[in-house]
Amino acid sequence: MQDLLYHVNQWHWLAFSLFMLLMELCRLKGWSFVVGGSAFIVGLLMHFEPITWPFQWALMLIALLILAFIRAIVLQIKSQ
Repeated sequence: MQDLLYHVNQWHWLAFSLFMLLMELCRLKGWSFVVGGSAFIVGLLMHFEPITWPFQWALMLIALLILAFIRAIVLQIKSQ
C-alpha cells in the first residue's frame, strides 16, 4: 500500500479531479465538486513542485476544508 502512495504523481491527482467533477454531473449536491477541486489544487501544485505523499494528503485535506467552508458560505448566501 505504501508503494502505491510513494508513486502518486500530478496526473493521478488530475485524473481523480476529472473523475470527481464528472461525478458532479450526477447531481451530488456539490460535494464531489469540492473533492475534485481539492484534488485539482494538489495536482496543479505538484506540476510546479514535487511534493512527498504525506504532504500531498495534508494539502488535500486543507484544500478540502477551505473549499467546503466556501461552499457552505455560498449556500448560505443563496438561501437568503
